[in-house]
Amino acid sequence: MEAHGRNINPELLTAAKKGSEIVFISYATLSSTEDKIKFALLKLLEQFGKEELLTPVFSCIKELIANATKANAKHILVNEGVISDTDDVIAVVQKIRTILNEEALLAYGIKAKESRLTTRTYLRLHGDRLVVEVVNNLPLQKRELFRIHDRIEKSSKYDSIAEFYLENPDPAAEGMGLGLSMVVVLLKSINVNYRNFSVVTERGKTFARIVFPLATA
Repeated sequence: MEAHGRNINPELLTAAKKGSEIVFISYATLSSTEDKIKFALLKLLEQFGKEELLTPVFSCIKELIANATKANAKHILVNEGVISDTDDVIAVVQKIRTILNEEALLAYGIKAKESRLTTRTYLRLHGDRLVVEVVNNLPLQKRELFRIHDRIEKSSKYDSIAEFYLENPDPAAEGMGLGLSMVVVLLKSINVNYRNFSVVTERGKTFARIVFPLATA
């Protein structure tokens, strides 16, 4: 991580050390942005001696960013007429997969920026808790929110993603819906209650939020 730190804006390091709210704005999933998020996250966790949480917490953040990126991608593909029937889950998944590669991500990022479709990742300390929030400026439909909440609830009963998928196959999604389940399983692995994870739509935006307790028992 220190190697990455040499390329990190000093303001980011200062904000992390002070525990100030930090926000990262992205239009596509890029390794450079992930490096900065991981660096800031480490510095926040270090303040509580919780460096061992870096990998699971960062993995949760990556899954939330990926979900937000896919939602924005779907919106662009619908506007371009590439997706004509949003109720055809299999077709939607297949179309979204076409831009989930390194070559296509750059072009997608430009389109997302032109459409002002951002993904904002917030890291902030609230007392002895770390609050992570990933926001994209598109609302979810009620049926989509229902599916998300149902998946979160079901996932809480399992200890591994493989166990969940074996008992709850989702062939239509071809595994793409596993991101939320992965977050729940990761939270369980570090003894964080799944109810600390919420997804809501407000003011035309979607907020995915996780609260991580950092106090030493």
